[in-house]
Amino acid sequence: MPSPGWAHGIREGWHLLRRAWEWLSSPWGIGIPAALLALGLLWMLLASQMPEPRDPAYGLWVARARLRFGALFDPLERLGLWALRETPGWRLAWAALGLSLLVHALEAAAARRRWAALSAAALLGAILLGIAGEALPPPLSVSLASGEGRSVGAFWLTLEEGRIVLWEQGNPVGGLTFAPNRPLRLGPYIALAWREGAVLELRAAGPEGPLTLRAALDAPPVSSLLLHSSPEGEAFAALPQAGWILRLSPPRTLTVFREGTGEVVWQETLPSLRDGETLERALPGGYALALTARPVYRIVLLSPLAFAQWVLSGAMALIGLLAGALQILPAAFARRSRSPGHAEPGPPAA
Repeated sequence: MPSPGWAHGIREGWHLLRRAWEWLSSPWGIGIPAALLALGLLWMLLASQMPEPRDPAYGLWVARARLRFGALFDPLERLGLWALRETPGWRLAWAALGLSLLVHALEAAAARRRWAALSAAALLGAILLGIAGEALPPPLSVSLASGEGRSVGAFWLTLEEGRIVLWEQGNPVGGLTFAPNRPLRLGPYIALAWREGAVLELRAAGPEGPLTLRAALDAPPVSSLLLHSSPEGEAFAALPQAGWILRLSPPRTLTVFREGTGEVVWQETLPSLRDGETLERALPGGYALALTARPVYRIVLLSPLAFAQWVLSGAMALIGLLAGALQILPAAFARRSRSPGHAEPGPPAA
């Protein structure tokens, strides 16, 4: 027979479980975790999360984040806000929301509120699918301009002349006509792409024909150069044959300096250009510049299993929201029709 102390402990535990159940089944049980998660997602939209230290973009990300947030960078890092998905608080908020949805689904099913039960169950399923997706390989992501190639994981990705091609050790493993905003089967991956911005492509010519350009004084010469901004928001190019350095600074000011002396040869605030539009400018000494606007796309590569998980999770979340609306809206309209201000007009007084 259990001792009085054990019996008291069991009663207290049961009391705590009942209070937890009541809280989870209340609007606060869903509202508070959902609000915290919404704030976290908003933060991740406003401030990009830290890549893995082995990622080639890690150093550039740290430089840009320190430049943007200054002295706040280190305190925010100690709070875990640069890797929010890895913090215990983030996982706890998802666990609380999942438990609350489970309790709501069980109570709605017991009360025969079918739409409410379906809504909670579908949203819980979306969360569980999202958690299961954490075990899958992470997606590969790269920012790519038209006419450019970049490393992504163990592959090389190029976007030229309306075609996107995935290369492995110099051999193409997938290629097709590029179409943003819809899934593309690219080799072993499903590719998702959307427009992220624009960049200017620079070409130069002198009295004797086209000139070579360099992204830096020690960089290899190229016939055209994409003016990607540095962490400070500026882009540079060198014209060794003319002895010039070009700087593109916000908002769109292009300045040409003479190498060595820093003398300003030419300066202009450039107009906005549409994709593919070219701006030509004549410079002193018979030189000319041509600047063409090129779109920049964010391209994400997912395994087919990860893409299926992403689609199913999104579909279940949508079903849950629609079922919740079907549960709430009829009741809201019924209350509105019963309110005094919306009473049906009676017969006229005699």
